Amino acid sequence: MSHIDSFNHELVGILGGLPVYHPLEKIDGDFICDTNQLVLGGGSGEHPAVVIENPTSTVAYFLSEILNENKELKSWKEIIKPFINYDFKDLLTFYDWEIETYSSFYKMSKSNSLLNPSNGENIEEWLILGFGEFIFYSMPELASDLMDQLDDPYEHFKHIRFNNILLVPPNFPVYAMGGNKFFK
Repeated sequence: MSHIDSFNHELVGILGGLPVYHPLEKIDGDFICDTNQLVLGGGSGEHPAVVIENPTSTVAYFLSEILNENKELKSWKEIIKPFINYDFKDLLTFYDWEIETYSSFYKMSKSNSLLNPSNGENIEEWLILGFGEFIFYSMPELASDLMDQLDDPYEHFKHIRFNNILLVPPNFPVYAMGGNKFFK
């Protein structure tokens, strides 16, 4: 049994074979997070956890990246500016990761089995942009402070960019206490 199984949570996706969870209650133990965050891995008994500390900032980083390519959205720069935290280390907390964990994750991030593998240069940035895109499209309620300021945000997008977090299809059994977030 993994640490997260001691708490109410729901499965929201899979990234490179690792589960992505949304806690349904505050977790304080192997890792610390609450219902406004996401967790990659489930802690002891599963895979060491990474907590997405500030989902709103991850969305802001994703949008900032998109704004570099889409000049139509330049008016969003001022909206996202207050949510940009320039130190990626404040957005991700790695719990109990050892050299082998980082090495294995680094290899996975570059795998051709991912739709958009990392280039191996900045894994933290790759994670933040990927989670930012996922939250923007799939869980905007985690970034409502920002999302509520954007008029019709989805009308401006014609394709996905990172798309590495895969959803588990309906009716597949999951072991999360809260089930599969997107298919109840």
